[in-house]
Amino acid sequence: MSWTSPFSLPGKWFKGNLHTHTTASDGLLSPEEAIAWYRERGYDFVALTDHWVLSEKTSVATDFVTIRGTELDGPGYHLVALGIDSLPARELAESPQALVKDVVAQGGLAFFAHPYWTGQTSADIAPVQGILGLEVFNSVCEQMIGRGYARVHWDDLLAQGRRLYGFAVDDVHWKHGAAGKGFVMVRAEELTEEALLQALRKGHFYASTGPAILDLRLIHQDDGQLALFVHCSPCQEIVFFASGPLGRRFVAEERLLTSASFHLLPEQVYLRVECRDPFGGVAWSNPIFVQDVLKA
Repeated sequence: MSWTSPFSLPGKWFKGNLHTHTTASDGLLSPEEAIAWYRERGYDFVALTDHWVLSEKTSVATDFVTIRGTELDGPGYHLVALGIDSLPARELAESPQALVKDVVAQGGLAFFAHPYWTGQTSADIAPVQGILGLEVFNSVCEQMIGRGYARVHWDDLLAQGRRLYGFAVDDVHWKHGAAGKGFVMVRAEELTEEALLQALRKGHFYASTGPAILDLRLIHQDDGQLALFVHCSPCQEIVFFASGPLGRRFVAEERLLTSASFHLLPEQVYLRVECRDPFGGVAWSNPIFVQDVLKA
C-alpha cells in the first residue's frame, strides 16, 4: 500500500458535522432548523443522525447537502452509520460486529461514537472489524461531563495496526452549548453525498475544533530522512503521535508555529498530527502507516 495526501488531490475542502440530533429523536430543533443553523454558519453539509431514525438525503439549493444517517446503540456502545438505505434490525444491536456488518453490506460507513463517554475501551473496540474509525472529539460529551476526547483509545488501536480514522463532531442536541465546536473538513471533487462518502471512506479529511490544516505531505529532510510535514494555521503546539514514545512535541516560543516536520521510522507503526491553537482548539490529521510509505 502507499499513502496519498488529501492535500494533493483535485477538488475542494467541504466543512461538515457528521453527528446531529433533531426533534426526530431527542434534539430540540427540527431537521429543517438544524440544517438552516449549519448552513447559515458556513458549513457545506450535515448528517442528521437521530437515534434509530434514518434521515433522508437532501440538497438545499446548490451549496448545501445532507448525508443519510442514524445513531445506533447496543450494550456498551453507540455507532454512527452513514449512507445506508434502511435501518438494521434491532436485534443485531446485541452484537456491534453484527450491526457493523449490516451497515457495511448496505454500502454504508460506520464509526463508534463517544467511546470515552460510553465507557467503551479500546479493548472493546479492537475485535470489531469493518468500522471506519471513532470520534476523537465529541462536543456534547465534553460540554456535559468532560469526556469528549478519545485520543488514548485511538492511539491504542493504531499501535495495534488498526487502520482507523478520527472524527470530530458536535453530537448536538441543541442544549449544553455543543453546536459548532467539532467538525470535519473533507476533500472531494463535488458537493454530493456520494462524493463526500467516498472521500470519508478513503480518509480524505481531517477533524478539528478550530485550527486549519493547510498541507500535509512527505518530504526528505536535509539528512535524507523521509519526514511528515504539516502546515497549519498559527498554533501553540504541533504534536506528532506514534506508537509508544516515538513521537515528538513542538512548542511555540517567540511566535506561534505554522509548520513542523518529523521523521518516519519503521518502529513508529503510524504517525498522526495534532495542531493545537492558543485557545484550546485542536486539529487532527488522519494517521499514515509507516510501512506503507517506507516500502512504497
